[in-house]
Amino acid sequence: MREIKTVTILGANGAMGAGSAGVIAAFGNAKVYMLARDLEKAKDGVEKAYNSVKAEVIRKNLIPGTYDQDLERCVSESDWVFELVAESYEVKEPINARIAKARKPGTIVSTVSSGLSIERLAKSFDEDGQKHYYGTHFFNPPYKMILCELVTHPGNDKKLTAELGEYLDKKLGRAVVYTNDTPAFAGNRIGFQLMNEIAIMAEKHSDKGGIALMDEIMGGYTGRAMGPLATVDFVGLDVHKAIVDNIYENTKDAAHATFKLPGYMQKLIDEGKLGMKSKGGLTKITKTADGKKEKFVYNIKTGAYDPYPKFDIEFIPKAKKLIQNSDYKGAMDVLKAAKGLEADLARYFISRYISYSLSIVGEVVATKEMADMAMGFGFNWVPASAFVDFLGGPKETIAMMEKAKVPVPEILKKAKSNKKFYELGDILDARSLFKG
Repeated sequence: MREIKTVTILGANGAMGAGSAGVIAAFGNAKVYMLARDLEKAKDGVEKAYNSVKAEVIRKNLIPGTYDQDLERCVSESDWVFELVAESYEVKEPINARIAKARKPGTIVSTVSSGLSIERLAKSFDEDGQKHYYGTHFFNPPYKMILCELVTHPGNDKKLTAELGEYLDKKLGRAVVYTNDTPAFAGNRIGFQLMNEIAIMAEKHSDKGGIALMDEIMGGYTGRAMGPLATVDFVGLDVHKAIVDNIYENTKDAAHATFKLPGYMQKLIDEGKLGMKSKGGLTKITKTADGKKEKFVYNIKTGAYDPYPKFDIEFIPKAKKLIQNSDYKGAMDVLKAAKGLEADLARYFISRYISYSLSIVGEVVATKEMADMAMGFGFNWVPASAFVDFLGGPKETIAMMEKAKVPVPEILKKAKSNKKFYELGDILDARSLFKG
């Protein structure tokens, strides 16, 4: 296993930088230099790192510093330089140029980018630096979300990649997904495809409930912690736009059109309504004079915020009741048999999710298990392969997908009907991700 005793974190005051520092200091027992633009920000990062893991013993391992005064010295002492600065080439490449001059041969350098080209970022380094340069895409907050997409490029060394993967897994407790250097990698490629297509459908069905209806249809009984559009509001509409725009511009797969940002989302972004962080986006929560919270939802047609509606969709409470009784296959049987627009949409979205998750195997990841891990550990969504089993196996799933007019990937067509399709049950019990 790779031995890493000293780490430099660049961007240590951000939530991801501080959270990652806490994990590295606690589980990796490494000395961590935490660098930010000024010392007060770095010290703030130290406090955030400590609070993320609540372990007093790590304080001595967390050392604040600044880019101007400490970067070269800290990098020269480090076994791993972990860069978490702003998500743009214009910010990352000048920082990489400074790292390249200061790093000693053999030092790993990685970025937490969620979609920039790792091969391009590696070009700031010499041959040894490129060999040791990776994407290490942690998910936020790192202490709770254990996924790490380890992103490789053509200049990497396979033996070194295996060593780094083992360190991330065995030492830092990450669920490591090995991905190729493709736009948005695995988790965001799959997750934002579904979320953006649901956002598109919200506009198409704006007269029937729009945004709120979509989240009702794709609620916890479909195997996710929060509704897809509530997730967009949580991550921020600006972040959502950056990810789907990147995929739309740089891929040409069968789902290409579903990555086009809906016009109403761009309108909200232009108005500064970015989601939870700006107290208004797809939804808005206000307080009455007596302190009671009231939830509103964006009306795509009028541009106003309406009181969040309640829905009476017959099959959903039936499915939820079965989940409460631990009958997950029964819940999916209810979904498969249900009639009406809402059921048709739910079956379409689940079919699309399975289809797209399995379609990236080969291009983005080597196996369906890597895609399953990305969604189970990175999004807390029931993985696609597990859905196949809950739906009754490959034959039943294919029938549903064909009826929904969704492409059936070859990997599913070739699956044996008498064998479980989901193979990660020993590390991730997918049943735990359904919410009744």
